[in-house]
Amino acid sequence: MLNGMKTRLLLLALIAACHVFAASPEEDLKATIEKWKTAAIAKDKATLEKYTSPNVTYSHSNALMENRDQMIAAMTSPDMVYKALDMENTTYRFFGNVGIVQTKMTVKNANKGVAQTIPLSVLMVWVKEKGNWVLTARQTTRYPQP
Repeated sequence: MLNGMKTRLLLLALIAACHVFAASPEEDLKATIEKWKTAAIAKDKATLEKYTSPNVTYSHSNALMENRDQMIAAMTSPDMVYKALDMENTTYRFFGNVGIVQTKMTVKNANKGVAQTIPLSVLMVWVKEKGNWVLTARQTTRYPQP
């Protein structure tokens, strides 16, 4: 009887510890976004595909619409070299398995060898599917140039 009680107490303690140390949805999504940004800079197509929904829609600041294949092809093209995707003033809102991220992103890249820094307002919609956050929608708007 005492061994059974000890086993149950140990099991309860382990379950409680898992809940205490589990990442919050915000921490989990932040980590996924970092992986996605790192993959964009590294031109890591497999990782971009892992964290991008097959049904994603991307509306560029110039109104160009891209699907997943078009978006990833553009990001991994030899013509586009990302140097940094810096985020600031970021907010995270969660509705069940949906995370909405609003941020000011400064994109530093070289497009066909021409270096540029682009300040963007970015809205991203992420959905948690099978344990992973996947980007399902992205819309960017350019901030006015000073």
